[in-house]
Amino acid sequence: MSFEFSGNHISENKKESQPLDEQWYKRFEKNGKFQVYELLNGDKEWRENQKNDFLNQKIENPKLDYPELENFDFNKKEEELLTLKVDVLKFENNEIVKQIYRWKINEKIASVRMLRCSKEGDSHRFKRYSEYVFGKPEKEIFLQSLIKVKHVIDGKRSDSDQRIIEAIARLDQNINIPEEIETSIDINSYDFPKLKSTKNEPEYSAEEIKVAFQRALLECNAQGWSVVLDESGNTAINVNQENKTVYVLAKRKVKETKLKALIAHEIGTHALRRENGERSKLKLLGLGLDRYLKGEEGLARYKEQEIIGATDFAGFDGHLAISLAMGLDGKKRDFREVFDILRDYYFVKSKNANRDESWKNAEELAWKRCLRAFRGTTCDIPGACFTQDIAYREGNIGIWNLVKKDDDEMRRVMVGKYDPTSERHIWILDQLGISDSDLETLAN
Repeated sequence: MSFEFSGNHISENKKESQPLDEQWYKRFEKNGKFQVYELLNGDKEWRENQKNDFLNQKIENPKLDYPELENFDFNKKEEELLTLKVDVLKFENNEIVKQIYRWKINEKIASVRMLRCSKEGDSHRFKRYSEYVFGKPEKEIFLQSLIKVKHVIDGKRSDSDQRIIEAIARLDQNINIPEEIETSIDINSYDFPKLKSTKNEPEYSAEEIKVAFQRALLECNAQGWSVVLDESGNTAINVNQENKTVYVLAKRKVKETKLKALIAHEIGTHALRRENGERSKLKLLGLGLDRYLKGEEGLARYKEQEIIGATDFAGFDGHLAISLAMGLDGKKRDFREVFDILRDYYFVKSKNANRDESWKNAEELAWKRCLRAFRGTTCDIPGACFTQDIAYREGNIGIWNLVKKDDDEMRRVMVGKYDPTSERHIWILDQLGISDSDLETLAN
C-alpha cells in the first residue's frame, strides 16, 4: 500500500543567493528552537500516582513535576537571546529582518521566563507569559463550543439513568450556559468533507507507521530527520522540531485512512514546512515566525480533515478546557473544577451502555485534557493555565475561513512556518518577496 502524500515541497537544491538572515539563523537555532510543551513533561510513575490520589479524592488538585526543567539553564538561555537581539538590532541592515528577529526573540525570552515561573511555582506570572506567547481563547469560539455542549446535555435530559441525570444536574450548576447562544460562527456554512468510514480497512502497527513516515520524509527530501518508536511516551505521535525526530508510540495502531491523515499532518505539514522554510530566502521560516502556531496547527488539522472528513472544527476539547479554566462563562476554575465538568460532559456524551466503564473512560479523558491545560502551573490557581492548545481550534477555524473565501494565501502556505491568517505575517512575506512561486523555483 502506498502512503505518498501530495503537497508543495522543494528539492535539495539550494538557492544561489544567500538567505537574508544567514548570519543570525544558526545563533537563534542554537538557543531558540526549544518548545515549551516539550519541557513540561513529567515522570510517568509520579503522575500516575498523582492521578490515582486525585481520582480517589485523596488530594484536591495534583502536584505536577517538571524534571526537564532541572537541567534547563534559564540564565544562560536568556542571556544568549538578549545578546543576539542586541547584535541583530545593531548590525542588521534590512529593517524587515531586524523587526522579524526582534519579535521572535522577544517571544522566546518570554518562553524562557514562562518556564522559570513553572519551576518556581509562580502560576500567576506563568499565566501572563502564556497569554503573551500563545494568546487568550476567543469568546466567540467558546460560545460556539457551548452550543455543542448544550446539544449533548439537552439530548440526554430525558434519560432514565439516574447517574446521567445527576451528571446533567452538576453540569447545569457548574457551567453558565445561556438559553439562547448567539455567535458569529455558523458551523453549517462550512463545506466540511464527508467523514470516511474505516470499518473494513487494514490496520497498521507502529513499525509499519514508522516505515510509512520514513518513506514520506524521503519523498520531501527532509534532511536529518529520524522516526523513533517510543516505548514510554504519553503521546501517540509527536514531532520534535528541536531534534528533528518523529516519535511513534510503540503500541500505536492505526487504520489506513488515519495513517494517510497522520502523514499529511506530521510529515506533509510540520516536517515539510520546516524543510521548506530553512531552504527559503528567510531561514527563520524553518522554525517559525513569532506566534505562528495557530497557522501551523490549524493547517495540519485541515490536511487531516481533507482525508478523514469532519463535522466540526478541530481542537474542541482543548479550547473548551482552557476557556472554562479562564472563566469565559464568568467563573475562573482550577484543575479539579475543570476536571469535574469535563468528566460529567464525557460521561453524558458517552454511548457506552456499561455505565461503570463509561465513567472510568470519562475520568481518563478528563484527566488527560486537564493535564494538558494546566501543565506548567501548580493546578490550584483558578484561571492560571497553559493556553497553547487554543491554537488547534482557533487556527483550524482560521484556515477554514481562508478556504471558504478561496483566499490566495492558501497557495503559499507551504513556504514555511507562518500564520496565513495573520495580517502581520502576510505583510512580512510580501515585503520580502516570498511567494508561492518560490516553491516551484526551489524545486528546480
